[in-house]
Amino acid sequence: MGIAARFTLGLGLVASIFASIAALILLQGVQEMGTDLVNEAQSELVAKSIRLEADGATRGAMQMSSRTTTTGIPVQTGVGPVTSSRGEENVRVFLVNRPAKNGKPAESVTMYAPADVGGDTGMRVLALIVLVCGALVAATVMMGAFTARRLAAPLNEMVEDVMAISRGHLDRQIRGEDAVGEVAHLAVAMERMVDDLLQGQDNQEALAASEAEADNMRELRRNLRPMAIDPPAGWSIETCLVEAGGAGTGDFVDAMDDGLGHITALVGAPATHGMPGALLMAMTRAYLRSSFLGGVEPSVAFDAANTSLNRDLARGLYCSVIAARVDTENGAVEMVSAGHQAPAVRWDAAAGQLRKLQPNGIALGFDKGPIFRNSIETLNLALNVGDALFLFSPLAFDCTSPSGKQLAEGGVYQLAKIAVDQGLDAMEERLRGFLQGDPETDLAFALIRHHGDVA
Repeated sequence: MGIAARFTLGLGLVASIFASIAALILLQGVQEMGTDLVNEAQSELVAKSIRLEADGATRGAMQMSSRTTTTGIPVQTGVGPVTSSRGEENVRVFLVNRPAKNGKPAESVTMYAPADVGGDTGMRVLALIVLVCGALVAATVMMGAFTARRLAAPLNEMVEDVMAISRGHLDRQIRGEDAVGEVAHLAVAMERMVDDLLQGQDNQEALAASEAEADNMRELRRNLRPMAIDPPAGWSIETCLVEAGGAGTGDFVDAMDDGLGHITALVGAPATHGMPGALLMAMTRAYLRSSFLGGVEPSVAFDAANTSLNRDLARGLYCSVIAARVDTENGAVEMVSAGHQAPAVRWDAAAGQLRKLQPNGIALGFDKGPIFRNSIETLNLALNVGDALFLFSPLAFDCTSPSGKQLAEGGVYQLAKIAVDQGLDAMEERLRGFLQGDPETDLAFALIRHHGDVA
């Protein structure tokens, strides 16, 4: 039932109650008025009869009517002129036969009353009705005004609150403490609506901030592309960064040639995402590039980068990296991992197999130095003709297709074989086909191949 219907029903019930009370008061007033009129008529009858009898009144001709009282006594009554010592006047005459008693014969008794006795009775009753009905109308109007005020006041407060919110006072709450019925429900609904609007505004601002961050990340990645190098004959080095659709995770890849016969590939993943992760990536990449371009061994380069990052970064920030430096004269490889949770994959051409390589080590920036140095392990191996090294981001294992299938370790090794046989471009195409779009995280890949005499 709506609020208008309830208001109408309530007002009707109140009006019915007041009408019943008014009817009771009216009946009681009419009864009391009748009693007063009877007493007044009786008093006038006695007084008029005594006065006219004392003045020797004689009645003239008049039309008489007869009726019998409840006690069985016949009474004749009529209205007409009566002459007395005071003159003639129009009165009401009552003739009653007194019964015979003690041998005396019955005799007629004449009594007089004013001719207009009870003439103002109708006016009195009308005045009583008008008074009672006026009180009923006044009470109904007052009740209606009170009810309307009870409904209108909370509505006016809610309108004021909504107008204040629309002017930017977002901390304003919808008042509805005094509201009842549907008005109270309306206040709750409006409060929820305002909360939803504010939440939507917050979400919109967060989305705008995320989009701005993603744009900044893309701009930063565009300006920090891997170095374009021309390795010696018989060797190739490729890099690939598959960027996420959003802000990304800051994973990075780089390739370097120190000009001393060494080529280096590395893949890194910062421990934090967004813009902080991008800045951490830029710092780590800069420290490592400076060392590797100076011809420093991987373990020494990692130690220097760790010291600098631990000094510059806030507590809890770190970056995992895996790097492989190849001596292109003899194919000797020095591989170092700083907490990188994805192993390198080596293609052994002679055996026709993919092999996992996982050196030990903790992440860069996690420790000041002693523990880091003791944890770092340099893995030495040789890349023969036809062999290859495949480096990748740890989050590649978590890539999931729209149907819910996860790439996992087997899928990553299939991508490694495609990269070895066809190159990183073909591998990226196969990965995007699996994802059917952009990945949710940045994915970095690097590939070093030993072709021998054939470039």
